[in-house]
Amino acid sequence: MNQQVTAVIVTYNRLALLKESIAAVLNQTVPVANLIVINNHSTAETAAYLTTIQDKRLHAVNLPKNLGGAGGFTLGLQLAFNQTTSDLVWVMDDDTVPKPTALENLLAAANTLQGQFSFLAANVRLTDGRPNNVPETTNNWPTKAAANLIQIQSASFVALLVARPAVENVGLPLPEFFIWFDDIEFTRRLTRFAPAYLALTAQVVHKTKGGREPDILTDDTARLPRYYYYFRNKYYLERTSNGKKGALKETYRDLAKLAQVLTQRQPDRWQKAGLILRGWLAGKQFHPHVRRIKEK
Repeated sequence: MNQQVTAVIVTYNRLALLKESIAAVLNQTVPVANLIVINNHSTAETAAYLTTIQDKRLHAVNLPKNLGGAGGFTLGLQLAFNQTTSDLVWVMDDDTVPKPTALENLLAAANTLQGQFSFLAANVRLTDGRPNNVPETTNNWPTKAAANLIQIQSASFVALLVARPAVENVGLPLPEFFIWFDDIEFTRRLTRFAPAYLALTAQVVHKTKGGREPDILTDDTARLPRYYYYFRNKYYLERTSNGKKGALKETYRDLAKLAQVLTQRQPDRWQKAGLILRGWLAGKQFHPHVRRIKEK
């Protein structure tokens, strides 16, 4: 199996974290062949910084508008597979700081599996060492536990090593998601092609704020508009993954959240209620197009 790896980092206005992430990726014990940074229309400061990096492996793509995490990862994967010969692409957000041996251990896992996988997830930890972004496991998760590999059915875009054949088969992420659940939808699709595993020895630090699950009840007012995508995408995910049963369950969850917003007299409750309802209704009609690495 070709062990050449292209890394992709998607960034938006978090320059201090981006600097850490880039340095960690470029200083792995097994070097990446390329690093593509998708700059999602950050302030000029980010683009200026990227021009100062002398490492020839780095390729910056400065976008004229913010495509969201989903759009950034879709573009990054498309460029990585179209413009390099790498059969493995390592994707992550700008708040991901891989340990020096993270890629080495992911590639060791790939060798153990003899290339028979769709993606490998890293062992993600918060800065205090607590587990974060824990993947969904399969029913037969322990089959390769002796090799420090746990079989999983989905994972997040936090240091995810993706195999070219799997993406060629099932297509790219859905950029229309913009934010939230794009990684779950994509990785569930990948596992239809081949199994996926969590590599316990491949450790990365996720410098996310708080490490908590998003919740419209407690989140900052400035972040509220993005919850439209949360409720739309979650409904779509359950509808397409679990059919009518999944759609019914998600409807119940959304209506329960709506009741909480209204009965608890939440701050901004009418805005929150509107976002829940609009997202739920949009999820019923949402039919995004799956793009291929090379569109015909």
